[in-house]
Amino acid sequence: MKIDVNYRNSCRACQSKNLYKILSFPDMPLHDRFVKAEDMGNEFGNDLDIYLCQDCHIVQTQHDVDLEAYYQDYQYSVGHSQTAMHFMQSLAKSLISKYFSNSKKLKVLEVGSGDGSQLMPFKEMGHNVLGYEASFYAANQAIKRGIPTIQAFFNKESVSELPKDLLGNIDILLTSYTFDHLPEPIEFLQASKLMLNPRHGLLVTEVHDIEMIFARKEPGLFQHEHSIYLNKSTAQSMLAREGYDTIDFDLVPESITRANSLLFVSTLSNSIFSASKLPPIDMPEFRDVNFYKQQKDDFYQGIHNLEVFLEKLILEGKKVAGYGAGPRGVLTLKLMKNGNKIQYLIDKNPQGTGIYAPKLGIPVFGLDKLKESPVDEVIVFCFGYMKEVVEDLKVLGYSPDQLHSMIDITGGKIVR
Repeated sequence: MKIDVNYRNSCRACQSKNLYKILSFPDMPLHDRFVKAEDMGNEFGNDLDIYLCQDCHIVQTQHDVDLEAYYQDYQYSVGHSQTAMHFMQSLAKSLISKYFSNSKKLKVLEVGSGDGSQLMPFKEMGHNVLGYEASFYAANQAIKRGIPTIQAFFNKESVSELPKDLLGNIDILLTSYTFDHLPEPIEFLQASKLMLNPRHGLLVTEVHDIEMIFARKEPGLFQHEHSIYLNKSTAQSMLAREGYDTIDFDLVPESITRANSLLFVSTLSNSIFSASKLPPIDMPEFRDVNFYKQQKDDFYQGIHNLEVFLEKLILEGKKVAGYGAGPRGVLTLKLMKNGNKIQYLIDKNPQGTGIYAPKLGIPVFGLDKLKESPVDEVIVFCFGYMKEVVEDLKVLGYSPDQLHSMIDITGGKIVR
């Protein structure tokens, strides 16, 4: 399948042309575009360049990959994970108890709603929910679960497609790992103003935290699917420029946040919640080009550490599998010189049978493969789910000392 790529020359957020390339990863695939044996060698690949805007300091890509066909059959879901479900339930309960404890029935819209997993706890609490989802597959899954969903890409014209009673009346607008995928994030913020209740509407956003990406040495989280990479400071300042006040970065406890989650709550300026506006957060290192040069070196040191670790196990005659066929697994292995030497990749919810990781030729299987074709060691790329992985693999006869968290090998740090 041919996929078009278009290039920009100005910042996605402030339109500045004062851009500086901080990272470049050659010939990277779409991490979730798994292939059959007969299609190997024809996968999409394109250089993945990452830039810093030296005016608004948002890190971003400057190319747009046409993902419309890609997302039509997008099947990624975390609904199988108890860790993720606990997080989603906690998010919903915390929002309601903290901001809407006296409200009986709220209007909740999620853009990028997937199979409806995040909307489900709101529905179970009696609130009116609506999903907006690009994937035909995921939207149908949500509808089957009783979550009303509009199947379409969200853009500035999408507001006119919403039920009229929602315009200016949405109490909670959610985007979970979707806002940082949008080619035009500012258009989304402008459209959100038309949807949110101006008196008390809340915009709840979850993105990958670039501070954590660097601290944990996770270059695999730079993807063609992502457009921007935020930290607390750049998220806060971008929202402020568009007429929002950021009021919360601590909606749920750290202990249950997902591995790389930056979760923040904002409200329209002059809403009843604006009194809780947070003071400006300054992170000066993220404005310094030299800081990014050091991060690049650290990334490649982490990749080298993985290569050495894997090579040592192979020289010892051990069979090694990888756990996690998401971006941390696929793209990290692609960056390694010897990544294709693992036996196979395991995923708790693989997207089909007879599939291979793109640009790697590594087969992808469900959990049962670990019992059918045992290995000696497992590198766990989705380290945020490590406790869950340990329990799942214990049932299959694997002990914790056979499981190695990627972050422990690369030398990354779990910090908040």
